[in-house]
Amino acid sequence: AGPLIGTAEWTGVPLATVLNLAGVMNGAVKLVSEGEDGYADSIPIERALSAEPHIVWKMNGEPLPPKHGTPVRLIVPGLYGIKNVKWLTSMTVTADDFQGYWQQRGWTDTAVIKTSSRIDVPGERAVIAAGPTTIGGVAFAGDRGIARVEVSTDDGATWQEATITENPSPAGLGWVLWTLA
Repeated sequence: AGPLIGTAEWTGVPLATVLNLAGVMNGAVKLVSEGEDGYADSIPIERALSAEPHIVWKMNGEPLPPKHGTPVRLIVPGLYGIKNVKWLTSMTVTADDFQGYWQQRGWTDTAVIKTSSRIDVPGERAVIAAGPTTIGGVAFAGDRGIARVEVSTDDGATWQEATITENPSPAGLGWVLWTLA
């Protein structure tokens, strides 16, 4: 999450369409993607052949800007950015268990986004009047979506259901904004 969370409309082709046209042989384990900057990572072939991953060339109706991977990049919903290779130059189907830059340093290979939430309102070090106030924030679960947000104000002894005020993803997935009086 942090400052890199967002929602965009991507235009591209399903990765599975490209892989099926190229042909994926028996024994395939991973799809290795490499970017122009030399960065490479992999995803399981089963994930690569699912409906969600796309090779994209537009973001919000415009050609990909350089910082987002022009001319094409990989988008794999539900996986951390380390698996969404930018400036895509090659893809290789392999029977090997390819470990990318971050995996070689002990980071996750599955890279499934963990469910998380945070309180953004009131802001850090904010001064608020005594008495009731409204808190709010963001909750995120990758491609699994958020059905509800619960908040405890007594170290988990009780929980209250917050109101989801906005879901920027048209598919109902991604992150949501929430509030609780």
